[in-house]
Amino acid sequence: MHKTATGADFDVSQSYWTYWHWFDQIAGGFTSTISTGGGWAVANNIVKKYGLIDEKDFVAVDTTNEMSARQKSALDALNLSLKSGALADPAVRRDKKRLRAEMDAAWGLTPETSALITSVFGESVTRTFASRTPASAGTAIVRPQDFEASYSTAPGVSAVKKTLLAAQSDWRQVSYNGADRAFLQRIQKALHTAQPVIVSWFVDFNAMENREGPLRGSFNMKTLNDFGPGRQGGHMTVLEDYEAKLADGQVLKAGETLAPTDPRLTEALASRTKISFFRVKNSWGAARVDRASSPGMPGYHDLYMDYLEGPVKKCAERDGVTDTTNCPTDQVPLKYVILPPGY
Repeated sequence: MHKTATGADFDVSQSYWTYWHWFDQIAGGFTSTISTGGGWAVANNIVKKYGLIDEKDFVAVDTTNEMSARQKSALDALNLSLKSGALADPAVRRDKKRLRAEMDAAWGLTPETSALITSVFGESVTRTFASRTPASAGTAIVRPQDFEASYSTAPGVSAVKKTLLAAQSDWRQVSYNGADRAFLQRIQKALHTAQPVIVSWFVDFNAMENREGPLRGSFNMKTLNDFGPGRQGGHMTVLEDYEAKLADGQVLKAGETLAPTDPRLTEALASRTKISFFRVKNSWGAARVDRASSPGMPGYHDLYMDYLEGPVKKCAERDGVTDTTNCPTDQVPLKYVILPPGY
């Protein structure tokens, strides 16, 4: 949406948002181990408070690597500090100046990057972009109200220039209640107009097919039933496409581009249409050997409806590790989507 508005690329730093996510957790005093999970509301709050920054201006090495090794090393260092280091002391966790020093060291931030954060938010983070004492603007750290975006405000309406802050209010979270054809139709309509729909779903990695065959790279119930519960967690990613069987038996294949006037687009929205799977562009990347992608689609995964609708067994966690011997509850993997205005 930013490139549509400006014609320019912006390689946003995920590590910057992760830094502040962990900072807020520790400063809140309610954690002995950092949670790396979040959601739409958590992400919105971070961006409203701290804005965004280009990757090269925060952790420059992240610009050349598909996965961030710095996030892993920072997480290990901070969890160790929380367990037996400086951050084991609640007084240090509450002292945002000292907390920032621990954070900056764990992340390996350069003196210039630390000074940039101080110049905008203060040494003890006494101001943010959303506080009564607002943080200053005009640096490499960009306020959401200054970050240009372009998007449609209703179906059939041409895109207009807005801001990221406006988009955070215009986009809405819609929960899935199970076997809800109207919910799926809303997603289809948004995808038909090339909207960036975000999906939140429950992951069981034993449902991901790593074997050769047509299901390779997909999450499906056959594979999960073959192997039983595995490592689990929540995930959010961007929907790319879908495959569906129309009422007359035709298959609308994922990856097929249709003209806006093609009658199959209308037929795809009929109540009798059956969605086979949704294809997602995943944040796990395309190069990891433990993430089998859809055939010919590195970095993409097909989420079959039998898996998304489940239910699947939800297992307990011990010290961040899934206990596959203790799975007392059921979980519907499809949780919610973030839909653009008008959908």
